[in-house]
Amino acid sequence: MISDLLLPALHDRFANQGLQPGKSGNEIAIFPAMHPEVGDITIWDDGDEATIGIGEITHGHFNPYGDSFTSDQIAERVTKEVIEFLEDLFADRVLLWKSPDGGSGGWQVLGHGDDDSPRGDILRYLLSGPIQSSDCGHAG
Repeated sequence: MISDLLLPALHDRFANQGLQPGKSGNEIAIFPAMHPEVGDITIWDDGDEATIGIGEITHGHFNPYGDSFTSDQIAERVTKEVIEFLEDLFADRVLLWKSPDGGSGGWQVLGHGDDDSPRGDILRYLLSGPIQSSDCGHAG
C-alpha cells in the first residue's frame, strides 16, 4: 500500500506542519488549515494512487499511470511526487483556484514556466490564504 511508504515520509518531512492521522476509511493524513478560506489538506490512499484534497478548492491525483509498474514502484513514485508537491504547497509555491460557485478548481506549481491558470472571475489562493490576481507571479 502507498500509505506504508507515504505515512513515514510525511512524518519525517512535515511533522512540524501539524500532521494528524486520517479520520476514516482510506483517509490517511490531514494537515490543519493554515488559513480558513483554504481549508485542510487531506490525503487519501486510493490503492493505486494518492489523492490530495485542499479544502473545498481542489484536489489532485498522484499516480505514475503505467501498467508496467509494480505496487512497490507505484508506492515509491507516488510518495516522491506527493512529498515534492507538499514541499511546494507549504512554501506557497502552488497557485490554487476555484470558481466562485465552487463548481471547478485547480492548482499549478508556480515558476514552472507554464501559465495555464484560468482567467476571469476566479478566486485565487496560496496555502497561506487568498491572493489578488496581480500577486500570482510573486510567490515563492
